[in-house]
Amino acid sequence: MFFYLRNPKTVLRKILTGLILFFLGAVTAYLTSLILPWFVDAFWGSHPFTPIFIMTIIFLVAFKPIERAVKWFLEKYFFHKKSYAQWTLTQLAEELKTNLDLQELSNLIVNTLGEILHLKTVAILASDPLRGSFEVTSAFGWPLASPRKVCLNEESPLVKMIHRTGPHVLVREPLLKTLTWQGANDLARDFDQLRAGWVIPLFVGDRLVGLLALGAYSPDTIFDKGDFQFFREFAGSVAVCLLNAQVVRGLKTENFELQDSQAEWFQKTKMSAIERLAAGIAHEVHNPLAIISGKAQVLLMQKNRTPLEPHIEDALNVIVKQTRRAADITKKLLVYSQASKAPRERVSLEKVLDDTVAVAGYQAMHDKIEITRAVDPDLPLFLGNVQELREVFLNLFLNAAEAIGSEGKIHIELRRSPEDEVIEVRFSDSGKGIAPDDLEKVFNPFFTTRHDAVGLGLFVTQQIVHRYGGAIRAESRPGEGSLFVVQLPLSKASSREADEESRQNDSVLIRNEG
Repeated sequence: MFFYLRNPKTVLRKILTGLILFFLGAVTAYLTSLILPWFVDAFWGSHPFTPIFIMTIIFLVAFKPIERAVKWFLEKYFFHKKSYAQWTLTQLAEELKTNLDLQELSNLIVNTLGEILHLKTVAILASDPLRGSFEVTSAFGWPLASPRKVCLNEESPLVKMIHRTGPHVLVREPLLKTLTWQGANDLARDFDQLRAGWVIPLFVGDRLVGLLALGAYSPDTIFDKGDFQFFREFAGSVAVCLLNAQVVRGLKTENFELQDSQAEWFQKTKMSAIERLAAGIAHEVHNPLAIISGKAQVLLMQKNRTPLEPHIEDALNVIVKQTRRAADITKKLLVYSQASKAPRERVSLEKVLDDTVAVAGYQAMHDKIEITRAVDPDLPLFLGNVQELREVFLNLFLNAAEAIGSEGKIHIELRRSPEDEVIEVRFSDSGKGIAPDDLEKVFNPFFTTRHDAVGLGLFVTQQIVHRYGGAIRAESRPGEGSLFVVQLPLSKASSREADEESRQNDSVLIRNEG
């Protein structure tokens, strides 16, 4: 179905052509009477329809040449702007052939169409074969967030209409008048959400790869047959470019997914090997270290009965100190290697946090570090292992306390993010901050800026968080303190339990009020 709208330009062309033909006929008849008076005397009087016959012949012979001349004259001197617009869009179609970026291509199309044709809105929709839908990739004249909300599927009335009518331009008002009341309402909704008066299908062969939706400032704005013909030609070029860009985007997406899958597989393989290695090291090294440390401590305790030389006593103290440090490393490795086997249950993160602060907070308060907390009262239970979660909180708390040293502030937030369905834990401190070069390395194993630290705390914390499908990030500027944010995803079961608990609380309140 192909609709044409009558344009003032067409009407003017027809009127001028008719007037020229009329005057041409009149002049021909007048010249005939002057040049051939005998012809007039012989035929004019006895045949009064002779002038009409002459003018009819002139109409038949001269109509097409005169109409073409009038059209050329009007296009050149009165409607040259439209010709310029078509020339610009033709150049755009050539330029698009070298652009394979779908977003950049879409932006260029809608912005050029909107500016050149003085349209209120222009949108381009590209097909998504995986979802079986058409999504707005760029829009001109739309509110910023609107394009994300518009999506047409194969069952939408507009897409069905396009498949029936083919590559013809669909004009809203004439098209709606041909449909039933229900069909017109359904189709009008699609036109409305596209803010369009015209929809130009983008076909490559029989495949619909996208749509162009055009909207004017005024309902009086119209296009004629020539415009629609040009739109079809322009749409053919755009469709090929759009398909090429979609193919390139698909290849890039598949390549990224392949790279992510490979990286994930390598990471899992590496972490599995590290876990086995960590477990072996922890078991094989921890026991000898305990024996060495124990023997050294026994010798130190016997120094009252058997005095030791100063250099021997110093050596024993170094042995005890360093074996404790090594034992701490093996302990953390053991915790890390056994974390994946730890049983999980529904726990209160607030209680785990309270227990952690109670254990580690004494030394912080002794160092004049103020501890403040903000806990979401509607926090649901979390499916996790208490020891793992306590290890996460303890490492983050100790990291903040060590960054401050003395006289500072640690603020802890525990809250639920409903839009993302995660529980967020935030540890912020007023310490000296982290240098930009070190910020990227804080989660690397054995990375530390302190000579007396192991450098495994944040690494173990990150691995535990990742096992829950969560994320952890660090934000810091030198001299402005640091912020560590942990996001733990809520399981659907946790969310349902929280909702049921909330409903139960509401029902209890209602009964009490009654």
